[in-house]
Amino acid sequence: MDALFNSFLGFDLSVFEWIQNIQSPFLSAIMVIITTLGDEGIIFIAMGIVLLLTKKYRKIGFTVLIALGVMLIINNLVLKEILERVRPFYIFDLEGLLADKQAFIDKGRLGKFDVMVEKIKLMTEQNPEMAAKWTSVYHYPGLVDKLTSFSFPSGHTSSAFAAAIAVLWYNRKIGIPVTVFAAIMGFSRIYVQVHYCTDVIGAAFVGIVYALIAVLIAKFLFPIVDNLMTKIFSRFQKKKDA
Repeated sequence: MDALFNSFLGFDLSVFEWIQNIQSPFLSAIMVIITTLGDEGIIFIAMGIVLLLTKKYRKIGFTVLIALGVMLIINNLVLKEILERVRPFYIFDLEGLLADKQAFIDKGRLGKFDVMVEKIKLMTEQNPEMAAKWTSVYHYPGLVDKLTSFSFPSGHTSSAFAAAIAVLWYNRKIGIPVTVFAAIMGFSRIYVQVHYCTDVIGAAFVGIVYALIAVLIAKFLFPIVDNLMTKIFSRFQKKKDA
């Protein structure tokens, strides 16, 4: 898989060059706000909960939350750990990674640190020309803190698309703007340069898959959840009226 990722480095670097050319203080401020909204998937979890608590949109909310759960399991606990792609700000910067070792220790990720060290050494040996070009062109802007997790696929983007497509499946009026926001979220991850463009493209694809899995699960489980929530709200209303 490393060989496949390496084959896209020229494309990813070209995208970063373009990003660096369009950066401005105003745009950077907006992109930081947007990308921060996706931290830990909080905004999408909140959206799912709010929708779940309404009778009209309950099925949508339930599906969104299921999609996010599927994303967490497959994306963050499986794909990232299997594929082990080094973040763009470390890929050919062994000195930078070594300087940040304490951050990995503090988060209990020393094992990931060791893997990254070996990958960076191997990639630099195998791709000396790309290593030289990357280090001369790529400059991490420091708009957000560096992350100690692996890069592919983007968690922010996959959660955004998982939630967006889950909404779009049932309601285009709400789903279209949420999907547009998901695309902007993906772009923000490239803009702040914590993800390669190919991380975001891959994340959008798997996010759609997570949503479709959630739709299938909701088809069988939602009637049970809906019935249970209806009973709970009914009892709460009776106590309130008493």
